[in-house]
Amino acid sequence: MIIDNVLIDVEHLLNGDKSGHGADHVERVYILAMNLAQNENVNKDVVALAALLHDVDDYKLFGEENAQNLTNAKKIMHQNKVDEQTSIQVCEIISHMGYSKYLQGIRPQTIEGKIVSDADMLEAIGAMGTIRCLAYALDKCHSGTNQIFDRNIRPEIDISAEDYKKSNRKSDNFINHFFEKMLKIKDLMMTEAGKKEALIRHQFMLDFLNEFFRENDCPEWISFLKNYEMKKSA
Repeated sequence: MIIDNVLIDVEHLLNGDKSGHGADHVERVYILAMNLAQNENVNKDVVALAALLHDVDDYKLFGEENAQNLTNAKKIMHQNKVDEQTSIQVCEIISHMGYSKYLQGIRPQTIEGKIVSDADMLEAIGAMGTIRCLAYALDKCHSGTNQIFDRNIRPEIDISAEDYKKSNRKSDNFINHFFEKMLKIKDLMMTEAGKKEALIRHQFMLDFLNEFFRENDCPEWISFLKNYEMKKSA
């Protein structure tokens, strides 16, 4: 019952989002997380709550203060009478997950946290990840700015956590985001089930990018992608 009520609160908070971080994304992360947790000895209530609440204080949507304090997550759990120990565990997971946290050397330490982190990162890659990335780029579009692809602007492959959060980066567009984040996620999985699923989704992205560059007559970008993958594998 608590999980159902939390989901309702999350949907109410995020339903207006058009950037790829809405309630539909949260529900997919929740389903992924519960699937990853099936064969693990874990506290499934903690997994469920962390998956449902992981984006309710996202800095991109609610600002840095909310992200630091987990204001909405704590409020929702308090309203739904989640016990204090569970709330602490959930907040610990949320505060240690996300790509920007990874860039700062911060990662979940518990098995519950690793499962939810993997589920969230899996949602950032593959077919759904590609759609979400495009939705985010289109949501940011404004006059005179190409948020999809500029063949003359290469990605910041070794981007820092500080630069990653900047909204006005020259390289910040749909295609470059694959190189700055999405193609790296396969190697960041923390569970065996997550690693297997990430391989499938990673291959989809490679196929998509190669076709995108072929259709746009960008052989130099096909070579760039090939070299990028070779360096990661070395």
